[in-house]
Amino acid sequence: MVKYIIASGPVIIEKGKLLVNKDNKDDFYKLPGGTIEEGVESLEEACHRETKEENNGLIKIIRPLSPMILWKNPQTKEEMCILLIHYEAKLLNKKDIKPIPPIQEVRWLSIADIRKGKYHVAPNIHYLIEKG
Repeated sequence: MVKYIIASGPVIIEKGKLLVNKDNKDDFYKLPGGTIEEGVESLEEACHRETKEENNGLIKIIRPLSPMILWKNPQTKEEMCILLIHYEAKLLNKKDIKPIPPIQEVRWLSIADIRKGKYHVAPNIHYLIEKG
């Protein structure tokens, strides 16, 4: 039986730079966000909660973006269905952003540099950049 994961997170871009996290689970940068608390919250509520929990970030959701399905865990290669729901969002408290464990690093990466392959980023970041 296939394991299903539904995750939600914001895409926050300011001046050509994307807000990303790095934790101790993965060796790549990824968007803030995470798994929906089943039966408790909506996709939007999870997006807000995860941003606050990972970066102390307060956001305003602007619009939904293209969802993405992964059929394997990018790290473990375990077969599963991961549905990633992305929202374009505006960061409301930039000066308060900080990594909250297990997040180890919060950075603003240049989208141009991501396109050039200067950073190791999660598959969904490449997908979203391709989608515009």
